[in-house]
Amino acid sequence: MHAPVLLLSMLLCLTGFSNAAMAADKKPIVIEGEARVIDAGTIQIDRSVIRLFGIVAPSPRQKCLRGALPWLCGAAAKKHLQELADRKQARCVAVETFNARCIVNKKDLSNEMVLSGWAVADEAGDAYRPAEEKARAGKRGLWESVLD
Repeated sequence: MHAPVLLLSMLLCLTGFSNAAMAADKKPIVIEGEARVIDAGTIQIDRSVIRLFGIVAPSPRQKCLRGALPWLCGAAAKKHLQELADRKQARCVAVETFNARCIVNKKDLSNEMVLSGWAVADEAGDAYRPAEEKARAGKRGLWESVLD
């Protein structure tokens, strides 16, 4: 298990951030504060490590191909999330255990990462599919060198 995910699971257990807790209270769990980017799909607010809901982003050292040449697409994706969120005020609302919808400057970070082409929608991220199609059609981010 990744260290950030393990840390998140430990924090969630300690803070009661779980589906069961959300169902029992029927109150969304909200974490607010200055965001620090860990990787292209994870931020930290204070001691809470938060995965962005509904997306899959490249890992920090992941390489992609541009033609026959490898490049660090994970680092580029992280840099984009840093431009969107690092050291900015974020408001994250738990959607499911380990995942939250995070807003910075009135923008959903998951949607912005998918729309820019630096992440793709996962099985829970159906709402982000139109953004993914726009990124792919516009050959943005990870889609830049994909052949149709």
